[in-house]
Amino acid sequence: MYYIVYFLFLIISLTCAQSSLTSNSLCAQHYPYDVQQQQCECEDIPGKGISLKCIGHSYVPHFLPNIQYHVIELESCSQDLYIGDKTFADLNINSLRLRHCNLVGLNEESFSKINHLEKFIIENSTINSLTTSSGNFQDIFFSDSFRTLKLLTLKKVHYHQSHKHDKKLNLELLFNQLKQLNRLELINIYIDNYHYHNLTFIGQNLTYLKLISTHQTSLLPIEYFKSLESLVLLHLPQIFHTQPLISSIKKLKHLKYIDFGHNRLTHINGLQSNTIDQIDLASNLIEFIDEYTFEHLPKLRTLTLTGNPLQYIDKNAFCGIENFKHLYINIQKLNQVSPLDNCILLSHPNLIIGQDSQTKFQCDCQLMNIYQLQKKETKEINRLFKLSQACIVTNNTLLQSNYYQQLTNHLNSPIYIHELGNYLNCSLDDQCDRLCQERKIKTTLAPIPTEKINIIVPKKITSLSTSLYSFFSYILFLLLLAFLYL
Repeated sequence: MYYIVYFLFLIISLTCAQSSLTSNSLCAQHYPYDVQQQQCECEDIPGKGISLKCIGHSYVPHFLPNIQYHVIELESCSQDLYIGDKTFADLNINSLRLRHCNLVGLNEESFSKINHLEKFIIENSTINSLTTSSGNFQDIFFSDSFRTLKLLTLKKVHYHQSHKHDKKLNLELLFNQLKQLNRLELINIYIDNYHYHNLTFIGQNLTYLKLISTHQTSLLPIEYFKSLESLVLLHLPQIFHTQPLISSIKKLKHLKYIDFGHNRLTHINGLQSNTIDQIDLASNLIEFIDEYTFEHLPKLRTLTLTGNPLQYIDKNAFCGIENFKHLYINIQKLNQVSPLDNCILLSHPNLIIGQDSQTKFQCDCQLMNIYQLQKKETKEINRLFKLSQACIVTNNTLLQSNYYQQLTNHLNSPIYIHELGNYLNCSLDDQCDRLCQERKIKTTLAPIPTEKINIIVPKKITSLSTSLYSFFSYILFLLLLAFLYL
């Protein structure tokens, strides 16, 4: 009997708790029936209010001014979505997102009087009509609601008016409009190549900047973004040629991450930073990584070089890095020779190397020496190296061979590493000694300077007496011949 009473008490307690939770749910209180009618999905966010996702609308739904909206998202609008004056006025919205919609009626007051707006996102949408004073989409950011904005994302936004040319965004103006901005992402839109005026106080709070395919040939001098921590510039090759972007990075004292992928870069010489710990250079045109390339990046931990036509990475390329952790160099070609110098297997035994399984090391004396060290377990070798691996015979391999003709038959083909002793003539010296202890001598001999010397040859002076002497000698010679003839 006692157990039955306890069980009933437990059921009643759970029912009351569930009722209490239901009554405390903002979604249950304010959107019990409207959710289905408005095609909006409501979710309670503890401590932050509710998130509302409305799909397929042709109008802006009715929102309530007395609750906190963590996110309002309007997506895949069925018709043109009209956003006129003060459409969201007096609402408490932390994040406002518009996706896959055709927007009409936008003006300077469309987003005014929103309380606590921190994030504003427009993606894959078209601005079909504008009624701003200058006819420029950027005018909407003069609204008072954007004074507290911390994040702005514009992705694939097309905007135009009939009989007027598209007007590009101006970054200097944008930063002056949005002084509290921390994070800016502009993707597949047009940015103006503007001659900047006063840059002293712009972007003071900006920590994250991403520009992808923004069709510009110049960029704001990045050294003015004093707080910048992440810099992403993709598909913008021209800006690396029109300004000293790489050399300016050393002036950013908080920068930790850069992504310069798809920019046709052939090198990154001159890159310096005491704070950067992650670099992405994927899909560029880098063929060689020379020695000490990263010596001025002591905090670098992760380097991505995938998608580059890499031919060779010098054994001393990573000298100067204090705690290098990850290297990604995937080259997806059958029997492709790894660009890594084999000595890197010794100098960086704990480095995690992302390399395609079909990529093989070059057969040479370095590799054979590493094989012997691995067998003896006298040194720590990078775990990418395996005793059962095969390597690729190259022209450099032939230069170290005992049996040139026999090894020629294996050119550009794999052989097992344990077979190298049958082909190569290697000394017992450590093939990877003095790592990070010396530099190659790089000197370009200047031509020896030469001066053009004009040599004056004095004219030959012939005296009269010498000429008469020659004449009489000739007459005497003729008389002597005549006398002998007679």
